[in-house]
Amino acid sequence: MRGAVRGAVRGAVLTAPGALYVRPAVAADLPRLAALRAEAAAWIALEHGSAQWSSPYDPQRGLALIARGATVVAALAPRGEAVATVTLRPTGSPRLWSGDELAFPARYLSSFTVDRRYAGQGIGARLGDWAAWRAARAGAGLVRVNVWSDNAALHAYYRARGWRWVRTVAGSRSGALFERATVAVALPPRVREADGLRV
Repeated sequence: MRGAVRGAVRGAVLTAPGALYVRPAVAADLPRLAALRAEAAAWIALEHGSAQWSSPYDPQRGLALIARGATVVAALAPRGEAVATVTLRPTGSPRLWSGDELAFPARYLSSFTVDRRYAGQGIGARLGDWAAWRAARAGAGLVRVNVWSDNAALHAYYRARGWRWVRTVAGSRSGALFERATVAVALPPRVREADGLRV
């Protein structure tokens, strides 16, 4: 069974070309966003024993975030299939972040997902760098994320990419808090933006 699940989750490994094209998500992307989340949840459960994203994808919440311009998708061609997604918002949860922290200009990432077929090719790192760059353009000094508290591998991933662990909020299943400074420099290499981004 484990091998069958592994094959279903991983599938064929594909090679990503040079550029990553970031565009606003639209309502038609909802099935793809749900599929990316389900695939990631199955892989996380199998490889890391975490229940992260085990609850069903909420299409109404997804539509609301899309309508606000908070969710973007990344593709390997200007009008290609989404291979990654992230949501970037100007406010964080008061259940996780203190009043002083929320008063500091920041952007908050969530639903950060990469197609498992492209794992290990730097797509997540590039999209994370883009999010930090975009946050800086909006006047934010930090970009923040709260991740599943029991997913130690994900914590290590963020630390390895320059994110600082802030704390883990007791009693919250996604209460491991990380942040990194934004950098007001040129658009990260090999990332192209579409028109209409509002994050």
